[in-house]
Amino acid sequence: MICDIRIDDRLIHGQVCGFWIPHYNLQRIAIVDDEIIHDAQRKTALKFGCPDKCKLSIFSTDSAADKFIRKIDEGIRVMILCQSSIPLLKLYEKGFHFNEITVGNMASKPDAVRIRKTLYVTKEEKEAFLKLNQYGVKIISQMVPNEPREDIIEEIRKV
Repeated sequence: MICDIRIDDRLIHGQVCGFWIPHYNLQRIAIVDDEIIHDAQRKTALKFGCPDKCKLSIFSTDSAADKFIRKIDEGIRVMILCQSSIPLLKLYEKGFHFNEITVGNMASKPDAVRIRKTLYVTKEEKEAFLKLNQYGVKIISQMVPNEPREDIIEEIRKV
């Protein structure tokens, strides 16, 4: 069961480990990223940072779309975790459909525009968010579970 589809460019870190894993009682985090999948050092660091009680899988967008469409993790509590909106648009367009994305941190980077305090998007990320929203996907901002959930698509459109 997919409990959440979350964007947080820090991936495995304190908020995910300390708040989101317990909040959803997650059994697995599935990172979807076409670059990390080829970076052995980064994969090792991410696996080291994941708590023992929660398994970590790292997939390319192609592999993730195939696995999630086939419901390979059915019966397991899973969070899909990405660094940006771009892999999520790829997943959606490959046939894995979902209704909502929760956005956490997206740090400042070259050519990015500030949406909120810790949320910056590039032109490509903005376009991916807007396209996902056209498909009917809600874009929600929420850093930790006890914060209010806010639809941020209008803020994204304005930049």
